[in-house]
This record gives sequence, C-alpha cells and structure tokens, in this order.
Amino acid sequence: MSTQAQTLADAFEFTRKYALGYYEKLKEKDIYKEFEVENKKLNSVYWLMGHLAVTENYLLLRASHGEIVRFAWARPFGLGGSMPAEADRVPIAEILTTMEQVHNKAMTHIRSLTDEQLAQPCYGDLKFGDGSVKSIILHAIRHEGTHAGHLGWLCKLHGIKNI
Repeated sequence: MSTQAQTLADAFEFTRKYALGYYEKLKEKDIYKEFEVENKKLNSVYWLMGHLAVTENYLLLRASHGEIVRFAWARPFGLGGSMPAEADRVPIAEILTTMEQVHNKAMTHIRSLTDEQLAQPCYGDLKFGDGSVKSIILHAIRHEGTHAGHLGWLCKLHGIKNI
C-alpha cells in the first residue's frame, strides 16, 4: 500500500463525511425540491445524492482502473444529467445503499494502489492535471467537496442552520 494512496483515500473519506452530514440534516425535508435562483434550477438533494454515487463509481473506480459497481439507474445522475421524472425515480434508500457499496469498494481499491499505479494514465476521456490516476482521485475529492457545498446551501434554503 502506498502512503499517497492512503492519504488520498482519507481525504476523500473526510470530504464524504461532510456530504453525508448535510444529507442527514436534509433527509426529513423535501429532497426532490429544485430551488430556482434567477430562473435557474438548482439540483435537488435527491439528484445530488444519486450524482455522488454515480461519479464516485466512475472517478474512483473506473477511471482508476478498478471494477465498477453496476446499477441500472445511473444515467440521469451522470455528467449533464437532470432530475428523473417522478415515475422513474428509484427510492432514496436504494441510492444510499448503492452509494455505500460504491464508496466501500472505491476506498478499498484506492487504498490498494501503489505509487506506480497512481502515476499511470487514468482510464477514459476525462483528463485532469497530468491525466494520471492520482490526478483523477484529486479531482474526485474536489468534486465531492463542491457538491457537499451545494448540500450546505440547500440546508440554508430549507431553513436549516449549519453552525
């Protein structure tokens, strides 16, 4: 195991805890509500949680040459996706269960990477930094933190104090 890989996994875990902490505050609210700001819809809590499961699967497993978790409901939660129609929504409990499965598998995979594997080119078309596995993991940490911040704003919009 690489010390780098352990540090990267720890950083992602730390950031995930913020996202889940905000979700815990929001789960009793209308998680499907899409607020509008200046005629622009913001992502709902529901969509963000599905998006975090899908993107962790892609960024921390597929892009780093790991084996992804397969689930049928991923498409609307990917890059450029939008809230699925009400009839097409999977239960939030299923999203959370999948999110946990993906996360556990991703953390095990990332922690197992050697420095040499971290330096390899990442899989796929997404290139961040030098295009390495390490760079895609760093991007995943940044991505998770960005969406944790969105969940924090949704707390405010739902009238929940964060501090």
